[in-house]
Amino acid sequence: MVAEAVTGMRLFKQIYWRLRDLFYRNRWHIEADNSVVVSDSARSALKKTTIKVRGKGNRLIIGDGANITNCEIRLYGKNNVINVGSDVRFKSGKLYLMQTENQNICLGYGTTVEGAYLLVDEAASINIGNDCMLSTDIIIRTGDKHSILDLDTGERINRAASVVVGDHVWIGRAVQVLKGSNIPTGCVVGACSLVAGAFDEKNSILAGVPARVIRRGICWDRDLL
Repeated sequence: MVAEAVTGMRLFKQIYWRLRDLFYRNRWHIEADNSVVVSDSARSALKKTTIKVRGKGNRLIIGDGANITNCEIRLYGKNNVINVGSDVRFKSGKLYLMQTENQNICLGYGTTVEGAYLLVDEAASINIGNDCMLSTDIIIRTGDKHSILDLDTGERINRAASVVVGDHVWIGRAVQVLKGSNIPTGCVVGACSLVAGAFDEKNSILAGVPARVIRRGICWDRDLL
């Protein structure tokens, strides 16, 4: 009787999630040999989101309290990980980890994203820390999608490189963050800036095209104080 009750509850839960996905227009395309772990609280908040996992040994993890809407997640390749931390809010955009091995996209605890396109391809990762705040129309990418070659040697000179964003970083509207960039903890990136390198000064304001440090010794708060 207990086993039958457990089986019945599992079946009821499966039907509930399928009906909810239909109502909220969620789509799942998960190939075998991959792993998807989504907490019940995160799945209860999922809306208008498409998730595609292809390849082998890939893992998608969405933590407790995460809220993802209007998003497309593509996880392709081998042994890659997309990890959306607890209490993350991702309101609109794309998370693409494409055709590579042993790389990751990580969004830390409590980070909020109003609208962003995160793209990893080749041998590189994107790691965003805890309690970050990303505005709309943001692009973060680890590569250029096309090759630039040295005329004399034929060697490719624009290899992919990882992007790291520290904890409690505020990235303004329409910012682009390119391969190899590092934004330290506590920084603010001004709207429409182009970050194209590694910075090492915490609690600074970065702005411009390309971005540079325009002020040091700052902190920021989500509230107007």
